[in-house]
Amino acid sequence: MDRSDPFPRRTATPLALLPWIAELGKTLPGLLRSYLPGQPLDPRTRERVILAVTEVNGCRYCAWIHGSWQDFLGENSLVDADDALLTYARACAEAGRPLDPGPLGDVLPPDAVASVRATVAQIEVSNLVGNTVDGLIARLTRKRPLEPVNAVGEAAVVAAAVPLAIPMLVAGAALRAASRLAPPVPAAQMPPAGEANLLVHLLAQLAPTLLANAALRTAVLGSPVVLVVGLKAGRTTATVRAGRGRLALENGISPDVVMVVEGDVEPLLRLASGQVLQEARNLRIRRP
Repeated sequence: MDRSDPFPRRTATPLALLPWIAELGKTLPGLLRSYLPGQPLDPRTRERVILAVTEVNGCRYCAWIHGSWQDFLGENSLVDADDALLTYARACAEAGRPLDPGPLGDVLPPDAVASVRATVAQIEVSNLVGNTVDGLIARLTRKRPLEPVNAVGEAAVVAAAVPLAIPMLVAGAALRAASRLAPPVPAAQMPPAGEANLLVHLLAQLAPTLLANAALRTAVLGSPVVLVVGLKAGRTTATVRAGRGRLALENGISPDVVMVVEGDVEPLLRLASGQVLQEARNLRIRRP
C-alpha cells in the first residue's frame, strides 16, 4: 500500500492480487468442497472466517453481504470457531499474503485446512475488489489524487467485477430480507414444572440454535400444519410439536408422531452446533 496515498485500504493492484490468485489456484478443490454437502468447514464457521478477514481489510460491501449470510444462518452459542483458525485468517489479511498454514494442521484435518486457505484467499480477492470501488470513488470525488493511469486500471477492475458483484448484492439483500421476515423462536411450551425429562429440557435450551437458520425457522414455525416428531436419545424420549408459530415439547413418544429420530445425546449436541449434514448419518428415521 502506497503510504503517500490518503486512501487507507488495500486495493486490487496486480501486486496485491497475485499471491491470492496463486493461493486460489493451489486450493481450488478445497474451495469447491467448502460449498458442497459434507463440507469440512461448517457454513457458520466459514462466515466467521470471512468476516474476520473483512474486518481487517475494511471492505464495506463484503461486510454487508456476508453479514447478511451470517444473520441468515444464525449465531450458534454452542460453537466458537477455533482461535487458531481466526488468528490465522486475520494474520493473513494483515500481512497481505498467504501465510504458512502449519499451525492449522495441529487443530484441523488436511481437508479443512485447504478449505480455510481457499476461503481466506477468496474473500481477500473480494475485499480488494470492493476496496477498489471505494478507491475509485475517492479519486473521482478528489479525496485522493486522480492519477489517470491508476484510475483507468481501477475502473477496469470494477467493470470486470460488476457482473459478479450485482448477483452477490442481490443475494445479500434477499438473505437479509429472509432473516427479518422469519418468525422469532417462541418460548417452548413445556410439561408442568418438575415433570419434564432431560431430553425435553435439552431441546428447549437448544431450540434457538436448532432453529437459527432463517429458512428452516420459517419453514418449521410458519408451517400451517403442526409437525409432530418424536426424538429418542438413549433411553430418553420426547415429542416436538412445531408449526403455526408455536413450539411445544412433551415427554415420551406421542401416538400421532409422523416419524421418530433416534440418536445419542452427543450427536444431538453436534447437530445443534450446525453440523447437520455430517451428523445425519448418525441418525435413524423410522415409521412409528
